[in-house]
Amino acid sequence: MITILIIEDDQVWIDLLLDELENSIKDSSIKSILFKDQNDEFFLDKVKEFKPNLVIFDVNMGGKPKAGIKLARYIKKNYPNLVFVFLTSQKNVDPLILDNAAEVGADTVYDKNDFATDIEVLGKFIKNSLNKDNNIKNIINEPPLEIDFKARSIKLHNIDMAFTRMEFEILSHLIKNKNQVFTKFQLYDHSTNDIVHENTFENTIVSHIKAIRDKFKKIDKNFNPIKTVQSIGYKYDN
Repeated sequence: MITILIIEDDQVWIDLLLDELENSIKDSSIKSILFKDQNDEFFLDKVKEFKPNLVIFDVNMGGKPKAGIKLARYIKKNYPNLVFVFLTSQKNVDPLILDNAAEVGADTVYDKNDFATDIEVLGKFIKNSLNKDNNIKNIINEPPLEIDFKARSIKLHNIDMAFTRMEFEILSHLIKNKNQVFTKFQLYDHSTNDIVHENTFENTIVSHIKAIRDKFKKIDKNFNPIKTVQSIGYKYDN
């Protein structure tokens, strides 16, 4: 699940972005905060709560020049790997906006005037920003579960867990394709290079699913995201 947080003082732009991003970015959760001069700690708490993969800041908010840039700088002190972009309608008015945005570590700056009549194009650019971030490719945050594909590690409630290679492949495939149902054959075929032998792969997958569930229960007895779909297979649905 990819989470995007929008911080903007114009509800019209929030609504436009919510609608476009929910349609254009699959398996995403789009959060928004209407800027009303809340203090910096409020936004820091929201970033901690939402754990966004990308934050979209408006540059000027609440009648305050570059309030978004100042807020981004504050949040970056606590989340140095934060990926974010800026929106502005003042790029041609203030030549320092681009320099300020680059200095604070923004991925890019989008001029609202370029997309006022074609918000779909802005959605495509934002999607590209997501695809460029290695952390999004390598890490899936599906609270309370986190999978790091580069390190091949799994944490539940921030507790490290040990999985066999095949268990890791099964779980990661299910979580990458949340709510999609896979047959036992499909899971076996994905998780191993071995030849699929009839009458053996089913028991293998059943035993591995049970092992994954048992490991979850040792940490959280109520955490059971892998659902059995009768007569078909399994899906990840938390």
